[in-house]
Amino acid sequence: MPVLERLILFDIDGTLLSAGGAPRRAFGRALIEFFGTEGAAATDGFAGKTDPQILHDLMRAAGFDEAVIDERADDFFAYYLTRLEAELEAETRHRLHPGVAELLPALAEDPRVTLGLVTGNVVAGARIKLEHFGLWEHFALGAYGSDDRVRNHLVPIAVERAEARTGRRFEGDEVVVVGDTPADVACARAAGAMAVAVATGVHSTDDLAGHHADVLLESLAEWPALLERLDLAAWRPVPRAPRARTAPFS
Repeated sequence: MPVLERLILFDIDGTLLSAGGAPRRAFGRALIEFFGTEGAAATDGFAGKTDPQILHDLMRAAGFDEAVIDERADDFFAYYLTRLEAELEAETRHRLHPGVAELLPALAEDPRVTLGLVTGNVVAGARIKLEHFGLWEHFALGAYGSDDRVRNHLVPIAVERAEARTGRRFEGDEVVVVGDTPADVACARAAGAMAVAVATGVHSTDDLAGHHADVLLESLAEWPALLERLDLAAWRPVPRAPRARTAPFS
């Protein structure tokens, strides 16, 4: 019987962790530095959006042309990343969400699982956040807001990178997207993947229920039930060569 394998792709903010107010403060300060205004950054709903989408939405609403936003974007994000590191160091409300510290190591050691990211963060921002919590090394690959401004385009990028890395083409519900927003469910659906929604972000289970994820959890503290749903509950570690922990930039 063939061994079942899964490509499991996690969102970051609201799903794995909360960085408190650090990202929003860093984003706002970078906007003021490069555009002279933060627009509606203090109140805009960042959840489910890519970082470039947030930048463009805020600055278009503030009256900037697309060409001007594009011209300043690289410098904006370079500055944002330095501010993000500083803000995370100062932030006292950041935390991992329940179950994350147990689930990720278990999946990382399961020979049937390839772990990846699908996140709106630009890649360096994803790394800063995950390294702060000691999680970066668990992920072999990812697709990021720096790859495409449109979130629905990210899962196919991650699937291509998984195939390049493993030599295996993951298809259909072999691909699992875990996220905390309707946008995460939508990007899974757009790619024909399985959608797992967790209510640890700004959306409640009632909010998420209407978007018809395949699996809906209060939090990843329910990870044993999640593994059952993914047919990954029964396994025993098997000896294998250590996997090189390379940075998941591709």
